[in-house]
Amino acid sequence: MSINEPAPLTAEQLRRLTIAQIEAWLAGAPGSDSGLCALLEKDPRQGVRRLGVRLRQEGQRQEAERARLARLLELERRLWDRRLERIAGVDEVGRGCLAGPVVAAAVILREGCFFPGLDDSKKLSPEKRGQLATRIIAEALAIGLGVVEAGEIDRTDILQASLKAMRLALASLGQEPQHVLVDGSHKPGSPFPETAVVAGDSRSLSIAAASVVAKVHRDRLMAEWDGRYPQYGFAGHKGYGSPEHLEALAAHGPCPLHRRSFAPVARLQGFSAAFGVFKEGLESCQSRFELERFSRFIRQGAGELRPHELRELRRVFRARRQALETGPRGEEFAARFLEARGCQVLWHRYRGAGGEIDLVARQGDCLVFVEVKSRKGRGLGEPEERVDRAKQERLVRAARHYCARHPEQGKEYRFDVIAVIFGKGEPQITHIPDAFQA
Repeated sequence: MSINEPAPLTAEQLRRLTIAQIEAWLAGAPGSDSGLCALLEKDPRQGVRRLGVRLRQEGQRQEAERARLARLLELERRLWDRRLERIAGVDEVGRGCLAGPVVAAAVILREGCFFPGLDDSKKLSPEKRGQLATRIIAEALAIGLGVVEAGEIDRTDILQASLKAMRLALASLGQEPQHVLVDGSHKPGSPFPETAVVAGDSRSLSIAAASVVAKVHRDRLMAEWDGRYPQYGFAGHKGYGSPEHLEALAAHGPCPLHRRSFAPVARLQGFSAAFGVFKEGLESCQSRFELERFSRFIRQGAGELRPHELRELRRVFRARRQALETGPRGEEFAARFLEARGCQVLWHRYRGAGGEIDLVARQGDCLVFVEVKSRKGRGLGEPEERVDRAKQERLVRAARHYCARHPEQGKEYRFDVIAVIFGKGEPQITHIPDAFQA
């Protein structure tokens, strides 16, 4: 027999081959089966038995990888079964960086695709990410990229910049997706049907592919910028807040790539005591009348402020004005939404223990503490914002304050988020029950 043309082995043939010949034969074999592994493992030579064990283990790893990839395609398969062929996975990278853009990718995979090793980009080595990105770009049905630079991140906020990057990525696909799978709990607000998938890069192969493509593209951008600003070491840390990056920031100050609204960079610019007073005053205004009156007060003292402080105060003013315009209406619609689903609304804007709860409702024996997020239109994406740890702690403190004073109203409690989008016609409401745990 020729060892260059793999064919089924018999025990007799196996005995005639050296260990090196068997290893060469296995290298050219298309696969393995339990019979071949058993044949090798029964050979009297220890080296051959080791080859059998190694072959069996490799077969088990391949089978486990095929099963993992099959699980990652469950969401796509449900949509493919509905005759939707163009399913776009969307993810972004760079939200937590101190410098550089936020980058999103949209990827439409072909049905039946197979990318061994594809996973959340954060779990992969740079070399593996590069190899996978090359394969994905070559074999995917369509690829789109969206980039939002640091200046725009500072003018809006990182969430809105991320959602815009996703919309740009979808718009650059070259063909319209029939459905969009988005990593996280926020939808970008594209013209296409969207499903938000929490931990999507570990649950959807399309989103994992987008994660890899976005990461590789952003890393290359930061490596290019490293040539222009070598003192910061962007090629190494890619703009994240590593000790080396923070040291460079302290030594050289921020460059045009840095996000000046992010705390570590903002601290280097410095904020005056007057700025702190003005910012706190804006954020505490409870009506548009108060807000306008306080803004006149700021204008009178504007001579004490530096340009970056004025820019930040304008951003705070716009955000507070929008909240005061839409907040009460959103809470009213959210209350009606809950009542239509059998809840009894007990309290609006409950304050206690340093926190405020927009709505307190009761559903059976369960108290429901509701955070309401409202926005006009979809121009900046969905209105619900991630409730960070500090906000959660304030809500929990206020909820415990309420429960201590109203112990008869419920035996259990949970925290919900309701998002309200105002536009033409009736507002659109998204309800996220049990959004976080106390």
